[in-house]
Amino acid sequence: MIKFILLIINIILFFGMNLYSVAVTVLPFESANPNWVEEYMVDDGMPRVLENVLANTHLFEVSDYDLFISYFASYEIVASYKTLQTNLQIASEFVKETFDSDYLISGEVLNFTLNKGRRDTAEVEFKVNVIDINTLSVVKTFQNKASYSLPANSPVHKSEDALFNESALGRASILAFDKIVNDMIKFFKISSLSGLVTRIEDNKIFINLGKKDNIKVGDKFDIYKLERVLELPNANTNTNNINTNANTHTNSLNQTFANKSNIPKTYANTNDNAIEEYQHVRSNDNGDVWFTSEMLYRYRFYNTKENFVSSAEVVELYDNYAILENKSDKEIELMMRVRINKK
Repeated sequence: MIKFILLIINIILFFGMNLYSVAVTVLPFESANPNWVEEYMVDDGMPRVLENVLANTHLFEVSDYDLFISYFASYEIVASYKTLQTNLQIASEFVKETFDSDYLISGEVLNFTLNKGRRDTAEVEFKVNVIDINTLSVVKTFQNKASYSLPANSPVHKSEDALFNESALGRASILAFDKIVNDMIKFFKISSLSGLVTRIEDNKIFINLGKKDNIKVGDKFDIYKLERVLELPNANTNTNNINTNANTHTNSLNQTFANKSNIPKTYANTNDNAIEEYQHVRSNDNGDVWFTSEMLYRYRFYNTKENFVSSAEVVELYDNYAILENKSDKEIELMMRVRINKK
């Protein structure tokens, strides 16, 4: 079971790398009304909803929000990740070290109202700022709203709840963010679709893109084999592909911990070379102590390389997937990346 979990985490981290034309990291949201934070936890919930809407377009590379805030807990500065709502300098420095993002996305909840009656009606409105990660300038602000009604006995969930999307507030939030994301796609003029190989049968290649992604029969996709390259600051470079054996990965982690046993147990913020060595226990001048996961430490130094394998055309099309015909003699594997060829 442990090996399986490690393999799944490995796959998630591997395919979370920047392979799209626009890479973004969503920051915790601000709220015009503090009650919405206390009652619905919109400061954390709305970034997750926006992240899902962005990811479902298959057009953006979106940093995993939960991984983002988890790793920030082990950052050199012991501070709440909520400070990233307004401290864009810290946010940009951290994101540039941890993710290969082009833009930060800050947001504010302007309306988050649930009117109960014969029908429960939710009304929401959001403002989203797209911020250049290098200059910290706002390149574009998007704002939109939506409403959604459910029967009077409809459920009410906090926005962090797994069932939030089934509530009136959840569905209204998805609709509003969908409008915002569509405006973002138009602003960035994104047209390159990217997906994954999910199944292989003889010369048929199944991919996770379909009619909903405006794919058409005859569209041509380029297929890439991906490798992730670990380039640590101490020049310890290691290359792996998705077929990395989970047992080898586990042994590697254990060996690394053993090799680091002589590292001092304390850590000062003034150490300019701190990032060059993994330290699983740190402290600052105020006496705060916190822990760092090696997997998350290494994650920030992974770069993804892609190697072209072959091209194939869409021969069958369905709502949520398409089938490509492999006419080449190249071996196609599960979880290879496919990208539409517009030439």
